[in-house]
Amino acid sequence: MVRQLSRGFGRLGLVALFLVAALPSIASPSTVSGNATVKWRTNAIVKLTLTPNYFTGFGSVKAVVGPQPTPTHGPNAFLDGGSVDFGNIYSGESFLYKYAVHLSITTNSSTGFNLYGEGAADFYNQADSTTQPISQTVYYLPSTSGSPADPNTGFSPAYPFEKTAGVVAGNSYGTPPTITYSTYPAPIASSSVSSENLYYDYELKVPATATSGNYYVWIVYTVVAK
Repeated sequence: MVRQLSRGFGRLGLVALFLVAALPSIASPSTVSGNATVKWRTNAIVKLTLTPNYFTGFGSVKAVVGPQPTPTHGPNAFLDGGSVDFGNIYSGESFLYKYAVHLSITTNSSTGFNLYGEGAADFYNQADSTTQPISQTVYYLPSTSGSPADPNTGFSPAYPFEKTAGVVAGNSYGTPPTITYSTYPAPIASSSVSSENLYYDYELKVPATATSGNYYVWIVYTVVAK
């Protein structure tokens, strides 16, 4: 299992190799013979690399009909890094964030992996400590690698991120959280192959009742080999 985090508005999986050997005991320097049994057990290896803002033209686009605006972004976003920063948004409106996150996943499991993605909390306003339910505010949808170009608009169908039911530790603006699961939620993606690249856009649907301020939420991605 390996986790990665994306803050919006890698870590290598552990590798363990166990060696168990049954060897005959030697009572004297005399030459002895016997059978040796060596058993190898290899844990699943998972590597997840998360790249936000992964292609030129990334950024926020207001949901409009007709010709699409040029994407823009806030100061915390930059090509191949930073945060998914929508910049200035407005209550009661919807926005698409193009080329939000690229997930490169590799495992030694012949049966593939499950990808989980959840919010560590609800969408939080630093100005007045109010929150908006993440499942009604922040969404994800498949994108492209950049070739062909991302065809999504702010009206494209998307799936809501859910607030985790796991145990969250270390969740603050400057501190990436961790989530401990006793039971995994439904995966946002499931693969039957050992290596895959996944690309996502985000959508932000701002409630009309949202108060002014600077909002953030951590999205935690977890990959588990099948």
